[in-house]
Amino acid sequence: MKQSKTLVIDDFQSMRSMLKGFLKDMGVTETDSAANAREALALLAANRYDIVICDYNLGQGKNGQQILEEARYRNYIGYSTIWVMVTAEKTMDMFMGAAETKPDDYLLKPITEGMLESRLNKLIEKKQLLEPIEIAVKSKDYTRAIALCDGQLKQHSPSTQELQRIKSDLLIAVGDFPAAEAFFKNILATRNIPWAKTGLGKVYFLNKDFSRAKEIFQGVLDESKMYLEAADWLSKTLDALGDLEQAQSVLAKAMELSPNVAARQQNLADVAYKNGALDLAHSSYEKAIKLGEHSVHKNSNTYAGLARVLTAKDDPKEALIVLERSRVEFKDDPEAALQTAVIEGLAYQKMGQPEKASAALAMAEDLMRSQPVNINPATTVDMANALFELGQKDKACGLLEHMVKNNHENAGIIKMVAATFENAGMGEEGSELIKKSSEEVININNRGVILAKEGKYEEGIKFIRQALGNMPNNDLMIMNLCGMIIGLMSENGKDNQLILEAKELLDRVRVINPANQKYNAYMNILNQLSSPA
Repeated sequence: MKQSKTLVIDDFQSMRSMLKGFLKDMGVTETDSAANAREALALLAANRYDIVICDYNLGQGKNGQQILEEARYRNYIGYSTIWVMVTAEKTMDMFMGAAETKPDDYLLKPITEGMLESRLNKLIEKKQLLEPIEIAVKSKDYTRAIALCDGQLKQHSPSTQELQRIKSDLLIAVGDFPAAEAFFKNILATRNIPWAKTGLGKVYFLNKDFSRAKEIFQGVLDESKMYLEAADWLSKTLDALGDLEQAQSVLAKAMELSPNVAARQQNLADVAYKNGALDLAHSSYEKAIKLGEHSVHKNSNTYAGLARVLTAKDDPKEALIVLERSRVEFKDDPEAALQTAVIEGLAYQKMGQPEKASAALAMAEDLMRSQPVNINPATTVDMANALFELGQKDKACGLLEHMVKNNHENAGIIKMVAATFENAGMGEEGSELIKKSSEEVININNRGVILAKEGKYEEGIKFIRQALGNMPNNDLMIMNLCGMIIGLMSENGKDNQLILEAKELLDRVRVINPANQKYNAYMNILNQLSSPA
C-alpha cells in the first residue's frame, strides 16, 4: 500500500483531511484530493491512481456514481484501480443505483482507520495481479490479455471471479462466442452465479438465438430478481422477439427496483414509444433527461425521443421547445443537429406548416449527406415518415432502400423499414423494395466471394470498394473487403497502405457492429503484419 498513488474525493474538507490522515498512517505518501466532480475528473485525466476513495453525495453536480461511470467511460481507470465508494445514505434507491456501477467496495459512514485499512489490504491483494492484463487491453492486444487471464486462473488467484469476468467480457468483445459459451458453461457447471448465467444469455442473444436467451435471462430474474442487468437483456430479447408489451413490463419493474439509472429509463421510454404507450414514453423520457443531466452518457437521443413523442401526442409546439433545448445542449454534435432538423420537419408538418417542414427536411438532407457512418435508424425512419407526409415518395423510398442495403441481415431494422412502408399505405411496395435491395446486396457479396476464391483479389477489392460507395455501413461487405486485402497481402507481401486501409475498415465495423465475430481474427493478422520482422 505504501507505493499506492491515491485520490480522495469528498465535498467536506474535514472528511478529506481525515481520510488523508488515515492513509498517511498506513504509510501512503502520495495522496491527492478533490472537493467536487470537476476537480476529481481533471485529476483522474492527468494521473493514474491505484486507489480512489470517493464519497457518493458531493452536493450539486455529479455524484460519486457518475464520476465512477465517467472515469470508466473515458478510460481514466482500469482493471487494477481500486474504487471504494463512501456513503452515509442507506436508502435502497441509492444503494441499487451505486451497486449497478460496480465499485470495488462500499464503506458506510462513520469510517474507522482499521475498517479502511482492512478493506484496502484485501483489495490490493486481488487487484495487483490485474495490471498486466490492463496493459494488454490498453494496447488492444486482446489475445495476450485473454492468455494472461488464463495464466492467473490456473494459479488459483484470489481474484478468480474478477479474472473470470474480465476474460468473459474480452471473449464477447472480440466476438469469440463459442469460447465464451464454453467458458460460461464451465463456470456454471460448478456454481450457479447470476453474472455467468447472464453472460451465457448474452452469447445466445448475440448469436440471435433469442428463445434460448429469453429462457436464460428469465431464469436469472426468477432466482435473483435484484440482478437487473438480466432485466435489461431480457427486455432487449423480448423486443427482438417482437413482444414489446412484455419488454416494457420487464423494464418498468426494473425501474421500480432501481429508479436512478438513466440508460434504463431511456430504454423504457424507447420501448414504450414503439409499443404505442405514449404517456409512459413521455414521462420516461422526461425522467431520463433529468437523471442523465450530469451523466457522461447524456445524449441527444433522449431529447429527440421526447420531441418525437410530443409530436405524436399532437403537441408539436412543445416538441419544438424540446428540440431547441437539444440544439443548445448539443451544439457541437452533428447527429443531434440531424435529429433536430428531422423531427422539426415532423412537428411543422403536424402544425400545418408544410413550407417550414420542407425547409427543415432540406437541412436534414444536407446534414445526412455530411454524416460519416452509422446514422441512428430511428432518425432515418423519422426522415422517411416526414418525406412521405410531404408527398416526397421517391426520396423516402431511396432513404429506406439505403437503410436496407446497409442492414440487410438486421431483422430489427428490416422490420422498422417494413412498418414505415405499412404506415404510409405502401406495404406491398415496401416488401418488394426490401426483397430486391437485399437480393442486390447478396448478389454483390457473392460476386466478391467468388473473385476471392478464384484468387482474383485485386479485381475483388476494386469491385467491393465500388459497391461500398452505395452501402458504406454494411459490415458484411466491409469485412469481406478486409478479408480480400489480407488475402492479397498473403500473396504479394506486406503493404503498409493496405494495412492502414484494412485497419480503418475494422474501426468502422467496431462502430457499426461491435460484436462482429471476424474483427479480432483480422485485427490480429494485421497487427502481425504491422510488427517488425
